Amino acid sequence: MSEKNPSLRLLIALTEEEKLRFFPDEALESASLLSGYEVHWTDPVSGNWTSVIAEVQPEVVLGAWQMPSLFPEALASQGGSLRYFCYLAGSTREKVTSEMIEKGLVVTNWGKLIGPYVAECALMLILCSLRDMQSFATNLKERGEWRHRALASQSLYRKRVGFHGFGNIAQALCRLLEPFNIIGSAYDVGDIPQSIFDEYDVKQCEKIEDLFSTSDVLVELQGLTEKTERSVDERLLRLLPQRASFVNLGRGKLVDEEALIRVAREGKIKVALDVFETEPLPMDSPLCSLPNATLLPHMGGATVDRDRACGAMALRNLVSFQKGETLENTVSVEQYIRAT
Repeated sequence: MSEKNPSLRLLIALTEEEKLRFFPDEALESASLLSGYEVHWTDPVSGNWTSVIAEVQPEVVLGAWQMPSLFPEALASQGGSLRYFCYLAGSTREKVTSEMIEKGLVVTNWGKLIGPYVAECALMLILCSLRDMQSFATNLKERGEWRHRALASQSLYRKRVGFHGFGNIAQALCRLLEPFNIIGSAYDVGDIPQSIFDEYDVKQCEKIEDLFSTSDVLVELQGLTEKTERSVDERLLRLLPQRASFVNLGRGKLVDEEALIRVAREGKIKVALDVFETEPLPMDSPLCSLPNATLLPHMGGATVDRDRACGAMALRNLVSFQKGETLENTVSVEQYIRAT
């Protein structure tokens, strides 16, 4: 598209909560940037999604977590109208297929924009786990117990930190960890060039067993694929050194959660988790009662200010697409496959 097209049909599929998270103060309704679009709204959790797509025939869809999946028949290349999917969040695996991207669907997400903030959350979980914050907070707030000697606490300085998966988030985390003078190592099933590991002063492990057995802190950030699903099993978890911290901000299904619970119950390791095999995490999950577990409700990248930055970027992309200009954070097939 070489010229501005003022007749593009835009379907905005957001819940009220999602609108407030990404676009505060009626930013979408009043966005003059979208004046060239024919804008249609729908609540993605009510109504018939297939009927909405058929009625609107959108060329562009703006959506987030609650939006149902898009289907191949909606693509312009397959007889439909859809050419661009502007996704406000991260992994698009539950919304589109890689084949749809191969067949010409343009997809963008929050991409590298969110990486440093997920890394920030990872740093917080690492420190909370090493310092045994969950246990201290529970004892102090619920039992009034004052501990004078922090026998379980550890410092992050000069710790051996292992990265299972060395993509954008892991690389951003490396930068945040620089003041702690960590000893870094990594293992990734993808084809990451040695120059990347060298740039971050991280040793590339030839085997995943080497990574787990030498990490005082193991940060799980590997992409979820059929090959990596439940690849972190009991055998690997038992290779972690005594009192190591296992920190997962990748995907819950990367880990055999029952095995993780067994090993953590024994007190051999601490765990700090932002993701789980079943989400939302059931209240009766054994993880909820483990004193050596620090838990977050899958909110690694979720902060008010950063959500709004993602919304602003999405608006820029919508305008750029209309003008035929380059988009920010386009998702290629390769990136789609590697995404967690």
